[in-house]
Amino acid sequence: MTSQLYNFLLSKGLEKRKAQEAFFGIVSHTIEEGGVSIIQAPTGTGKTYGYLIPIIEKNQKAIISTGTKLLQEQLRKDIETLKTYHAYLTGEEVNYLVVKGKSNYLCLDRFYQLASEKRPSELEDLVDSQWDGDVEFAQIDPELWKELCVEDDYCTPHYKGICKYREDCYYWGRLKRKERKAQVLIINHALLALKEFEDPEERLLVIDEAHELDKYLTSSLTEGISTYTLRVEIMGRVLQFLSSADVDVEGFFDRHFSGMFKEEEQIPLKDLSPYIKDFEENILRPLNTYQKRIRESLISEVQKHLTSSMWVSLRLREYLQRSNLLDWEEYFQLSVSFEEPTEEEEKLIKRLKTYELLEKKLQRIRDFYKVMKSKPEDVGFSISRKWSRKLGTYNYRLEMFPIFPAGHFDLNGYKGVVITSATIDPEDLQHTLGIVGEFFDLPHTFPYERVEFIVYNASPKEKEEWEECLRLAYKRLRTLYDKVLVLLTNKEQLRLFKDEDGTALQGEERLSILLSALRNGEIKALVGLDSLWFGIDVKGEKGILMAKLPFDNPEEPITYHRIRYLQEIGEEPFEYQKRKALIKFRQGLGRMMRSAEDRGTVILCDRRIFKFREFKRAVEELGIRLKYIKHA
Repeated sequence: MTSQLYNFLLSKGLEKRKAQEAFFGIVSHTIEEGGVSIIQAPTGTGKTYGYLIPIIEKNQKAIISTGTKLLQEQLRKDIETLKTYHAYLTGEEVNYLVVKGKSNYLCLDRFYQLASEKRPSELEDLVDSQWDGDVEFAQIDPELWKELCVEDDYCTPHYKGICKYREDCYYWGRLKRKERKAQVLIINHALLALKEFEDPEERLLVIDEAHELDKYLTSSLTEGISTYTLRVEIMGRVLQFLSSADVDVEGFFDRHFSGMFKEEEQIPLKDLSPYIKDFEENILRPLNTYQKRIRESLISEVQKHLTSSMWVSLRLREYLQRSNLLDWEEYFQLSVSFEEPTEEEEKLIKRLKTYELLEKKLQRIRDFYKVMKSKPEDVGFSISRKWSRKLGTYNYRLEMFPIFPAGHFDLNGYKGVVITSATIDPEDLQHTLGIVGEFFDLPHTFPYERVEFIVYNASPKEKEEWEECLRLAYKRLRTLYDKVLVLLTNKEQLRLFKDEDGTALQGEERLSILLSALRNGEIKALVGLDSLWFGIDVKGEKGILMAKLPFDNPEEPITYHRIRYLQEIGEEPFEYQKRKALIKFRQGLGRMMRSAEDRGTVILCDRRIFKFREFKRAVEELGIRLKYIKHA
């Protein structure tokens, strides 16, 4: 590829890599010809520059999707670097924008609905500054934020049209104006299913860290009902109209689910048929009755106001017109004033808005109930609980999700699509997401022969011996290295490392802070679960302890339902489980070599690697020799 930007970077010390140059060519071809290109680009390829440089050089509009907000921020740093060099070489600016989901942004209308004494002072200070509305920069209680963020049920198309803050809205106003001007949009995978982007046919879609796409899409397609939804979001609004109304929300969840839990966790449910009758009689039926009474009362209130008024404001008329509360004939008889709504009208609009929100939330409950009754084969269910300070009790959440996202997500409508990861399996993409494309497998470039891979003679089934093996392996790596990553497969294993000196556990702080502490030597070891297997970057000499081969827990809801579904259609679920575990295992290996100078030791406490030879082969294909220790 002839590239002014790339040649400049080479002159500044960027390492020339054949795999990266091949990546440039694939991306350029996809920009010109379209189609779907699937690229497996091992650690060290330089895949981020591999797609950013052709996009910038060709002035191509693009959407770049990655797994998490943390990875979005890493991508921001890379594009800032290239943007600066490109401007130096050409005088041209690269306009880009990091976009997060709506619920990450403050809704000004909801914020100013709060009484001034209830508004968090931190938010008031931010609103008065140059803040972009992103909750990441505010320390706000999650349950309060849920009532203040941008939300589809609140920001309906017709309410957006009359909202007094529509121009200043952090999401629908400011962010969308920037989005229209941006050459490159940086999003996360959860937003892909929504496809709420303007002019996608002009944009190249790049899906980075695609090994996690399945998980994030399933999460974004998950629907649910909870104690909080019913008690606060629905009954809280019902009580604004009917002060004596009551529904036994907590009783329903306690009767059916409290006995299932030992701690806060998520439990799969085969189906929801045992709960349908109780839900219908004690939740849905009374809510429908209350909604009907509120609607009739509100219609009477509106008609009384209209009868006593010579004029109505344009905002009120437009709101009434779209609310379907009155007959069409009544709208045509309204005399309109083009002045702002009166104080009385503002109060009426607020009550109409409260009712509209109630109606939206209740319709979601009805939709959930229909799925409960229909028992679809391709939908999974789960129950979870988490302590709620606002409720003063556990918040139970019933969820449903597509067992496989294929069919709920498509790549049509983009100029071209590039899907990439260090570990990507075309068969898995097709089975779970329905994605088919041309596959490119680029060679690895790092000297993995510097890595020692040790397998201890241990079996996770022999729990006591296996746990002792983990402790011994951990002590050995701490003796050898100042940086140690411990990759676990479930929360229970965290207790083994809880009191270790110089060790941090995932969840004690934000992951970005913990990683910085490990890199800077403030801690010597970082212990964690999924997030440590995927996408983290710690350079230098290090030790990595893999607790065992990372098969997903068969009681984890998505895995549970996929196993069940595959059995029901006559397929072998273990092949699916093994495929997913191998992707995760290879990602874990990729944590070792983050630069050409890195070296270190990986210890695996699981002799099954010799039984499931795909895992052994994944190590040997990198040029790493396995060492087996029979007596740890």
